[in-house]
Amino acid sequence: MASDYQDSNPNEEAEETFGASPSTNRARFLILGTVVALSLGYMIYAAFPGNALYFLTVSEFMDRDEVQDGRIVRVSGKLVDGSFAREDQSTLTHFQLSDEGAGLDGHHLRASYIGILPDLFFNPHSEIILQGSYGTDNVFQADDILVKCPSKYQSLEEELRESG
Repeated sequence: MASDYQDSNPNEEAEETFGASPSTNRARFLILGTVVALSLGYMIYAAFPGNALYFLTVSEFMDRDEVQDGRIVRVSGKLVDGSFAREDQSTLTHFQLSDEGAGLDGHHLRASYIGILPDLFFNPHSEIILQGSYGTDNVFQADDILVKCPSKYQSLEEELRESG
């Protein structure tokens, strides 16, 4: 038994096990790195599915029939003054959005939402982003409402225009 142990060379066993050439090790490392990078890329993509949604202004949405087929889209606009209404003792709200500066002549999007509205919803400088689908009743059924905070700083010219 001792002769068997002496006949075997530990370096030969190591060469058999780890006997890959440097180029083979480099290829394995590249393949492993590629698999890890692709896996991470897929996980990042899968974690943010909302980024692939359409993002349209009210006018763009109203002018494009192909996005009014019930698919989930995002529409941004400003709250139309006087259009907000809440049903008695419920969280169901109805309102309209329009493009900034559209006035009465521009497109108006009728929308409804069930839930608690964000605090900045009624700020006249806030941009409202609805995520949902357009119903057969020509009302946008919002699933989520995001409110972009208004700019903290306005130019003097904008301030004078709004107050005058």
